[in-house]
Amino acid sequence: YRLQLMKDSLAINPINMGENVNSIYAEYLPSLTVDESKIVFTVRRKADNYTVCAGCKDEEDMYFSEKINGVWKTRKPFELNTHYNEGGQSISPDGKYLIFTACERDEGYGSCDLYWSKRIGDSWSKPRNFGKPVNTQYWESQPTFSADGRTIIFVSNRPGGEGCMDLWLTNMTEEGVFTSPVNLGTPINTILNEDSPFLHPNGNTLYFASEGHKGMGGKDIFYSILTPDQTWGEPLNMGYPINTFADEMSLVVNAKGDKAFYSSDRSGGLGYDDLYSFDLPPALRPQSVTYMKGRIFDAKDHTPLEASFRVVDLNTGQVVVASSSDIKTGEFLICIPTNSSYALHTQRNNYLFYSENFQLEDIYSNIEPYVKDIYLKRIEIGESIVLKNIFFDTDKSDLKPESEVELKNLLTLLHENPKMKIEISGHTDNVGSKEHNIILSQNRAKAVYDYLINKGIKANRMSYKGYGYNRPISTNDTEEGRTLNRRTEFKIVGF
Repeated sequence: YRLQLMKDSLAINPINMGENVNSIYAEYLPSLTVDESKIVFTVRRKADNYTVCAGCKDEEDMYFSEKINGVWKTRKPFELNTHYNEGGQSISPDGKYLIFTACERDEGYGSCDLYWSKRIGDSWSKPRNFGKPVNTQYWESQPTFSADGRTIIFVSNRPGGEGCMDLWLTNMTEEGVFTSPVNLGTPINTILNEDSPFLHPNGNTLYFASEGHKGMGGKDIFYSILTPDQTWGEPLNMGYPINTFADEMSLVVNAKGDKAFYSSDRSGGLGYDDLYSFDLPPALRPQSVTYMKGRIFDAKDHTPLEASFRVVDLNTGQVVVASSSDIKTGEFLICIPTNSSYALHTQRNNYLFYSENFQLEDIYSNIEPYVKDIYLKRIEIGESIVLKNIFFDTDKSDLKPESEVELKNLLTLLHENPKMKIEISGHTDNVGSKEHNIILSQNRAKAVYDYLINKGIKANRMSYKGYGYNRPISTNDTEEGRTLNRRTEFKIVGF
């Protein structure tokens, strides 16, 4: 098997990330934000007089480097470092949470525990222990945080696994609240050791190191793909020379899926283990992910706002990403998968929701990210929004099934504001006669009205009207403009 892997050698060219990132010490366990603007990693250096670890020769700390104009800047220590050992960290794809490993702390449950901290503006909150049932008297370490904002996979030697070190999964049901961990079981875990997991932002590709699966020898890096029935597929070896006769571990892949980062003690480095990057061969690239980033503001006074986000698969109704903007700056960064059509829903109390639509049915490999600031409108008479995830077939007025996600958002808004009265309006482009478009837009507005009536909203709270192409919001001279003009809106007309 080793000979076959070497015969099928991959053409890769690992590039040292340089002295702004690497040093004479050991750098390993990298993690990235989805926009590749920040890399976080562990540095192991010699213990000093301040190190709190009896008999330890080394101390681990967390560092980060930011990419500015394509260059990784001089690394900086995380403000969360102490004189204990901190490392084995994972920054969430949206950059909002840092989960990491800390050892030998007084409030700990075992030798090493998992902790979490939340970014607020330019600072990080005081780290909190995951607590039970995640942390135990055993060893918990090396977490990876999924893009959905909920799933965390980590390493533990607790009883109940397949071997010694296994991969386990917990879900964060709300901030700081975690479910009982579940062993990933076979075919991921073996009777030997598995560690350094990395869950790609696409949510369905898991990378990890293993001694128990067939490989080059020592510890190799493998990947597994989540099957449609939500079980992990048979792990596949990443191949030679990503894997060698030595131990390989801690590989991560960027959101686009075309570049990998990992730690190696190969010759030519600056110290012990250094961080390297390389272009991932096409055959090994995961389904790509793009992202949307920007800031949330109040539409009137432009005050930055904290608001919640959900990205929903319009074909299944499943929430694939959940996040929120920064409480101080309003900044947000969210993953957008690229194999379906998605609705983005942004919400804050006392404001109208904002929606966006992403038609990404194909598996794109190099789609440009979306950079956009969002202005939320207060719930006031006269305010209106476009329902960007209401769909009709061409020249038809029957609601398509994927409209259900947006309709439920509108239904929730009306339930939460029982005195609100609205006008639902339909609009078209200028293709076809004026009379035809008035009737078409009227029927489309009525379809939304009928849906809400059938869901229990009283008729005296709603009206509907078709405006045809009398109220365009863009030019009708381009297809893009005509697409914007074909829309369904609602306006608050009373309370």
